[in-house]
Amino acid sequence: MKYILLFAFAFLIHTSVSAQSNITLSREAEAYCTNLTRSMANELRLNELGYIKLKELNRERIAATQEILKNHRNDTHLAEQLLEKLAQEYDEKVTAFLNPNQLQAYANYKSQPTQQQQTRFVAVSYED
Repeated sequence: MKYILLFAFAFLIHTSVSAQSNITLSREAEAYCTNLTRSMANELRLNELGYIKLKELNRERIAATQEILKNHRNDTHLAEQLLEKLAQEYDEKVTAFLNPNQLQAYANYKSQPTQQQQTRFVAVSYED
């Protein structure tokens, strides 16, 4: 019985590790993502699963922001449109897994511009 439970536990760990995305960020961007996610998770009172989902969404958004800024640095109007669309998609994905209290906390979080929020998804650096 112990061996079956041990095997099941090992399988679950392996599955969760291999389910993580292949998005690679610079060290600075990864540190920024972690700090942002911790801050948001505390503000929204997320559990561990919520933290994991939010961190993955933040990683995706930071990587996409860097890509948009890199590919459209000469067309700021298009870059702004793409970043706005990205922000809307991000909000839809975040709000999809929040409960009503967390939704209210997220709305409050977004409506209180702090220094961190104003620069929240600025690309940390370009890697050419």
